[in-house]
Amino acid sequence: MEQDRRQFYRIDKWVALEFQLLETDTQPQDYPLPGTFKVSPHFMLHAELQHLNLAIEQHLSSVDDASDKLLQLFQLLNQKTDVIANSLTASDEPGFNIRADLVNLSEGGLSLSYPISLAIGEKASIRLFMPESETGLRLMTEVKRCESQEGGGYDIGLEFLRMPEACRMELARLILRSQIDQHKAQPIESTDD
Repeated sequence: MEQDRRQFYRIDKWVALEFQLLETDTQPQDYPLPGTFKVSPHFMLHAELQHLNLAIEQHLSSVDDASDKLLQLFQLLNQKTDVIANSLTASDEPGFNIRADLVNLSEGGLSLSYPISLAIGEKASIRLFMPESETGLRLMTEVKRCESQEGGGYDIGLEFLRMPEACRMELARLILRSQIDQHKAQPIESTDD
């Protein structure tokens, strides 16, 4: 993986992903097939609403002088929004443990924070969701690095295995778009002589 770090441009990016370790006795022919899949435009709605719900709950818990009726009204409005979001995303069953994560991503692999230690060589199935292009990638990975992090958890380095060309191209587009966005976001330096 160290060689891959030099061969591919890497970006830090927030992505939605699913991560599932494979049983150690899983044979390569039994791995889920890598490839691309369609992502609903409503996919991120549920995750965004969960973040908003946490913020609302924090604000409501800090309001001491509000009437009980006002608090109940806010809770009902919050539930109403949840019902609408759930109906929009009901057919978008994402699968196993979806989460938003800041990852370091390249065409060769990715690194992410993980709560438990993983053994070098363990295999995992990953699904990366890219709602901006309404595309997702299903990829097989192998653990190449597992280092303890300050404050808990582990920094896990994963290498992509048997990546189809369509996935590599979509990943390259995502990385290029992210590079362009990062470049646009940088302030322009003044060149006064």
